[in-house]
Amino acid sequence: MKEFFSKSLNPKNFARGIVFFILCTIIGLYLSFLRSDTEHIGIVLRSTDSKFLFLAALCMFCDWLSGGARLYIFVRKMAPGVTFLHGLRANLATLCVGGITPFQVGGLGHLYIFNRAGVPFSGTVTTSIICFIGTLTFLIFSTGYVVYQAPAFLPTAITTMSQYSLLMFAFALFVFLLLLIKPETVLFPLTRIQLPDRPGFRLAASLLDRLILTLENLIMGHKAFTRMFVNEHPIVCGLSLIFTAGVYMSRFVGGYVVFRALGGDAPFWHVIAVQVILNFVTLFAPSPGASGIAEILAAVLMKPLLASSAIGLYALITRFFTTYCGVAVGGIVLMSQLTKDLRYKERKAAEEIED
Repeated sequence: MKEFFSKSLNPKNFARGIVFFILCTIIGLYLSFLRSDTEHIGIVLRSTDSKFLFLAALCMFCDWLSGGARLYIFVRKMAPGVTFLHGLRANLATLCVGGITPFQVGGLGHLYIFNRAGVPFSGTVTTSIICFIGTLTFLIFSTGYVVYQAPAFLPTAITTMSQYSLLMFAFALFVFLLLLIKPETVLFPLTRIQLPDRPGFRLAASLLDRLILTLENLIMGHKAFTRMFVNEHPIVCGLSLIFTAGVYMSRFVGGYVVFRALGGDAPFWHVIAVQVILNFVTLFAPSPGASGIAEILAAVLMKPLLASSAIGLYALITRFFTTYCGVAVGGIVLMSQLTKDLRYKERKAAEEIED
């Protein structure tokens, strides 16, 4: 497992992801500012209410703390020595990896941090699945309500896109529930592969057998932890949903206070509806951390509610608090852990040579 993490989270892959994230972000911000009245941006900046920006920063910290708590309540049952700081670091690492990988595949970040803290790998997989089920459930219900209400200011295309995304989310929720309840279904297609008994296929057959054996061991541990949480700690699963709501409500409210900082005066629930749609549509966006797509979509959705001179700034500031800071701080957490592990590996190698 250590080899898997070292290959996936090596500095070269990390740097490549950061570069793509920055490029997509610059393109997205450029296009969002094209939709703005750039001549009056200076006036908007001078009139920005710093009190609301401070509240946006508090919402960001609430997001981080809720995400860390959501992970911590599970892993503390598997490794009593794990502290809340591990949960917070794992959440920040997830935000970073999600920001620099396509489709925001950030789970590898907390798997890595918890693996180094001594948490069983199968247990962290179970935690990831349960937490993601909570994310899908919360976003499906919140977005379903917004789409049902269909606020008049939302573009018809966005509402249609959200309706289509609801179907995709429902399918994803079904898949993750299946992984939680019947994880052995993953093995079904692999066990049906029949490779010819020839010299050229022996290496492939050996690799396939090793993969199946690894997955079988992982599934056994995952099922054991699933039973433990469902039967012995159902309250933890319920708290997970509450912390999931805390994560996204912090982002929704953070978007509203940024809106107020820029002089917006639209109704609270209209701005929250925009935040719900924005988070929902960009969750599976193909770009790293939804960069580019999120900035453009924020500008499109906020155009009916905010002065044109503030649209680009809104996209920039909201993404700063919801994504850019998390990627930066999470990157520091990951790189410090990677550096620590590399030094430990070099020290062990030097000791073996001396012996």
